[in-house]
Amino acid sequence: MNIKGLDRYLTMRQACKYLNIKSVNTLKDRYIAAGLKVTVVGSVKRIDIKDIDSFMEDHKI
Repeated sequence: MNIKGLDRYLTMRQACKYLNIKSVNTLKDRYIAAGLKVTVVGSVKRIDIKDIDSFMEDHKI
């Protein structure tokens, strides 16, 4: 564990917590649909904290 007590590769729920959003649907419909990368290995989906940080930096206005 490292950042905020979370592993580098987060589950969808953990990514929501990291982004301070309440719903996995919001994560999928707004963030992933807008280009946030998801790593898929078999049926396991994870989101890299570095990708979240980069995505948020790219969307600053």
